[in-house]
Amino acid sequence: MMTRTLVLLALAVAACQGKRGEDPPPAGEGSGTAAVTGDAPRADAMILPPEDAPKKPDEVEPPDPGKVIAELGAFSAWQAVIDRARYLGRRGERGVVYGRLGPVIMVPGPMAAAPDAGVKPPLVASPYHWLVDDTEGNGTLGIRVQIPDAKKADVKEGDRLALDGAWLLDDAKKWYWKADTVQPIPPPSPSDLKDPPAPVPSHAIASGELPSGARTISLARDGDAVYFQVVGPPPANEGDGWQVADELGNPTVALLNLPGERASYGGLDMRQPDERWVLKRGQTYWVRIGKIRKRAPDKPWLINARTAPVRVM
Repeated sequence: MMTRTLVLLALAVAACQGKRGEDPPPAGEGSGTAAVTGDAPRADAMILPPEDAPKKPDEVEPPDPGKVIAELGAFSAWQAVIDRARYLGRRGERGVVYGRLGPVIMVPGPMAAAPDAGVKPPLVASPYHWLVDDTEGNGTLGIRVQIPDAKKADVKEGDRLALDGAWLLDDAKKWYWKADTVQPIPPPSPSDLKDPPAPVPSHAIASGELPSGARTISLARDGDAVYFQVVGPPPANEGDGWQVADELGNPTVALLNLPGERASYGGLDMRQPDERWVLKRGQTYWVRIGKIRKRAPDKPWLINARTAPVRVM
């Protein structure tokens, strides 16, 4: 009888142990799998994908200047000069021009009394600012712009702006861009030019010394500072290029285009005298050039200048 009881007790213990083995092991035991409770977050909700994670202010990517300009349909300040015939206010035409806001343009003011010989009238502020082309010319190309009075407090010198407006003539028969709306745009990529930019836009020829390392035009390489003399007549059209060589009497080495010199839209060139370069034959000048385009041996090179011409002293 006792033997039978012991056998039944042993079978009951074995059954209990087998049932317990079917339960999941407690946390930290068995296979090493952590216990999951009702309060634990879902695994797929614990780590956000990188694209969904909020970015810190210093991690936000700046807007692409080219994309912003393209979306506005804007064009550079000097391109507005070249294509002036397309954006005349008297015809109801409009456009969006962009550049860096320069200083207020100063003009001669009225004399308080009868002018004395050799005495210049004082300079006074005009209603216009310079809008400097920051895509070419190293600061020497720019246009007169009139900022709406309501926007003058919102902008400052050095801001890069897009101005919706059109060309008008003032009482002195000077072109200016009358802006109706003003919008800030991202700054451009830094320039690779080491030459200091022009203080204000101007086509007046400055005088100066040759920079270190300057070469004669016949020995020029891409990106050099080169000096030359004009050996032919002025270009018949903007963009035809100045005939230049090492010195007067030598064969033409290159056709040199100065900053902003290119053909106008539809051949309608409405540039004014102070918007054109004037060089003299036999005078030595220097400029910083871009890439040299060499052609057949009997044809002069084609070169674009990246800086304003400087008369060598």
